[in-house]
Amino acid sequence: MNNKVILLLVIIGFASAFKADSYHHNLWSAWKTQHKKTYSASEELTRFGIFVENFLKVQKLNAESDSAKFALNHFADMTATEFKLQHATGGFFEPHNKWVASNTVSAQVNGDLPDSIDWRSKGAVTPVKNQGQCGSCWAFSATGLLEGFNFINKGELVSFSEQQIVDCDTNQNEGCNGGWPYLAVEYAAENGIETESDYPYTAKDGKCKFQKSKAVKVANGYSFVPTASAHELKAALAKGPVAVLIEADQQAFQFYSSGVITKGCGADLNHAVLAVGYGKFEGHEAFVVKNSWGTSWGQDGYVLIGTSQKENKGKGVCGILAQPLIATN
Repeated sequence: MNNKVILLLVIIGFASAFKADSYHHNLWSAWKTQHKKTYSASEELTRFGIFVENFLKVQKLNAESDSAKFALNHFADMTATEFKLQHATGGFFEPHNKWVASNTVSAQVNGDLPDSIDWRSKGAVTPVKNQGQCGSCWAFSATGLLEGFNFINKGELVSFSEQQIVDCDTNQNEGCNGGWPYLAVEYAAENGIETESDYPYTAKDGKCKFQKSKAVKVANGYSFVPTASAHELKAALAKGPVAVLIEADQQAFQFYSSGVITKGCGADLNHAVLAVGYGKFEGHEAFVVKNSWGTSWGQDGYVLIGTSQKENKGKGVCGILAQPLIATN
């Protein structure tokens, strides 16, 4: 962190701490205990100031939303810039149009779509994982897609290795600096993929240790789902989990706790996640989305994103309709 950034954080800390009262101090102490946070003496005041600013942001978010709730989670000591740099760094997730155009397939479903579907209840989704401070969301989105595809086709739930993809799929992807889920699926189709237990996650770039003898082939390739259509994404979800791209660097995502996000998260795609279902929740229709920030974020690691395709010029809430991806045989 450079000296200008440190100075800015100190200024924020002093300004906010000056406004804080005993209530904020008590809240801060409880939050630090809950999240096992410790700081050096010089950093304590700075982080406390940021915490107070975020407390005010959370209050404002809750006052303005009738469908989602927000809270001081484990990101509450981070500025918006820090949060974006650490957890939403995939700035090149805009669609590769030539690939999308040639590989888009409508998910044909016989009859009406079900009112709701949740692949977690069917056993097709592994527990929520945590990418840590590594921009590997693209690998987690891809393994989640392959895990669901493998379950649907073979009847067993296997946790696949994100670390293999991070370390070995380096032709166009960049490990902890970001990548494309569809290229990760393509890599796994060509090379096979090891299990999480055989090639465990380290949350950092490493040398490729892939062992062909331990790898399994799950899918032969991928297809994109037609964009700007909630119906098409639902139709794809009726057949299995779907990898999706979203914008996740806004306050609505940083402090999301529960309920349905219907606005306030943009569509500048910078984060890859996994849609595992859809349904109606307290009067709001939403997609059920598995994140890779651990279970202490959101609803035990999940977020509900509204299905409206009017948002963000057809890209949908948080951009979820911009580029859905499925695995294929």
